Amino acid sequence: MTLIEAALLAAVLAGVIAGGVLAAQRPSFWFGLGTVMLRAGMPHLIEYITKRMPPEQEAEWRKCQLRGGKWNHRKKRCE
Repeated sequence: MTLIEAALLAAVLAGVIAGGVLAAQRPSFWFGLGTVMLRAGMPHLIEYITKRMPPEQEAEWRKCQLRGGKWNHRKKRCE
């Protein structure tokens, strides 16, 4: 790589970094980025939130609730 190529590469990188800094300073950039990320992840979030327990585990959960126990969702057992 010659000196001219290195200087051009450095200039391009400096321009990209400066553009990124200027864009990141604006709140509209962050709102737009958040909106795009939320829309992209929404199907996965909905699938995770609405996922049902297996029937056997749901039966154990209901028995625990009827006995007055508290179901631990992490350990998947009654406490």
